[in-house]
Amino acid sequence: MRTKYHTTSLSIPLALSLFAAPAAMAQDMVLGFAGGAGPTGVPAILALESLQEQGLSTEVIEFDSPDILTQALLNGQVQIAVMGPATLFAADLAGADLQMLAKNNQNDYLIIASPEVESCADLDGKTVAYHSTGSTTTAHLLTWLRETCPEAEPNYMVLSGSANRVAALLNGQIDGTLVRLEDWMAITRGEDDRAKVLTMLVESQSDLITGAVVGSAGQIEGSRALIEDFLDELGNQFQNIYADPIAYSSLAVDYLPEMELADVEAVYSHFAETKMFPLSEALSPESIEATLQFYTDAGRIEQGALSVDQVANFTFGGGE
Repeated sequence: MRTKYHTTSLSIPLALSLFAAPAAMAQDMVLGFAGGAGPTGVPAILALESLQEQGLSTEVIEFDSPDILTQALLNGQVQIAVMGPATLFAADLAGADLQMLAKNNQNDYLIIASPEVESCADLDGKTVAYHSTGSTTTAHLLTWLRETCPEAEPNYMVLSGSANRVAALLNGQIDGTLVRLEDWMAITRGEDDRAKVLTMLVESQSDLITGAVVGSAGQIEGSRALIEDFLDELGNQFQNIYADPIAYSSLAVDYLPEMELADVEAVYSHFAETKMFPLSEALSPESIEATLQFYTDAGRIEQGALSVDQVANFTFGGGE
C-alpha cells in the first residue's frame, strides 16, 4: 500500500479544520513538507513508507505555506516535517516550540558561473542573480562572496527560482548565481560548456544545517517510538543511495513526476559522489551553534534570541 498524499494551499484555520480532529493516533505517522519534496525529500518519503510494514498508516502532506506546516506540527496533525532552519527559526521566534531532530541533507547549494569566470574575484562588476533580498539562498551566496572575495562588487539582480537561474546562466543572461545541486544536475546532468561549477558550498559551509527533520517539542514524546523508527529507516535510505544510486533512482523517479529517469540518475549519482546525505543523521551542538550564528550574521535573528537547546533535540540518534 502506498502512502497517502495531500497538497494544500488553504488558509491556516481551514487547513487545520481538515487535518485536525482527530489528532494523529499512535498508529499513524504524517510527514509534512513546506512545498514539494524534491530529490532531497524522497528518502524521507521512502522511509515513511517502509513503516507500513509494521502496520502503520502513513501520510505525506505538501503544504504551500510554511506557516500552515508549522501550525500542523504544533497541533499534532503532522508528527514530523522536513524543512530548512529559516522556517524553524522564524516559527520559534514567534513563540513556537519546533526543534530539529536529525539532519536530512547536507548543504546542496552550488555557485555556478559563465565559462570566463575563473574565481570569485572575477565576479567583480559581473551580473550575479539571487532569489530575493531576504531569502536563505541569498544569505548563503552573500556569505560566500564576503568570505571569499570581499573586494568584489557584483551587479546584483533578483531572479526567483533555482531552475530559472540555471536557465538564465546557460542563456548568457547572467554571469553567476547560486542554485540547488538537483536543479543543476537535472538541467545539465553535470556538464555544459556554457557554464561551470565555481564551488560547492558543502565545502566551505559544511558545518551549516540546511535540511532537517523537525518536530514540535510539545508533541515529540507522544510519538517518540515512531520517530525513532522513522529515523532508523531514514538512515537506511541514505545507505541505499550510497550503495547503488542508479537502483535508488528507479524507486525515486515515481515521486519526481517532473523529472526523467536519466535526470534522476544523474542527481542521485552526484548526491552519492558528493556525500550530500549525512552518514549519520544525528545532530551536533556545534553544527546547530554554527547555523544559529550564520542566521545571526545574516541579520535574520538577533544575537542570543534563540539557543541551541531551544531549537534542537539531541536525544535522537545518540548524538555525534
